[in-house]
Amino acid sequence: MKSMICKNPVISVVVINIITFIMCMYAISERAYAFTILIMVVAIVNRRIIEKGQNIDKQKKTTMFISFFLIVIIQFAYAMYKIYANH
Repeated sequence: MKSMICKNPVISVVVINIITFIMCMYAISERAYAFTILIMVVAIVNRRIIEKGQNIDKQKKTTMFISFFLIVIIQFAYAMYKIYANH
């Protein structure tokens, strides 16, 4: 499993980010805001994959970082919407 993650780092990071995105969006919709701490764990995992991945150039790193920051921004915006929509 570890070798597959390191051989295909971009696919691995994007898939991990999508799964985390789905889980956190569900948690936010169920008002379980503490579950969004999972984002920090995913950030650490993403960084480890970037450090140990094979054949990672600047474009691949940028793609990985954009996919992570995009899920963070969307989740933050959705959480703010859910919080302020009830007031």
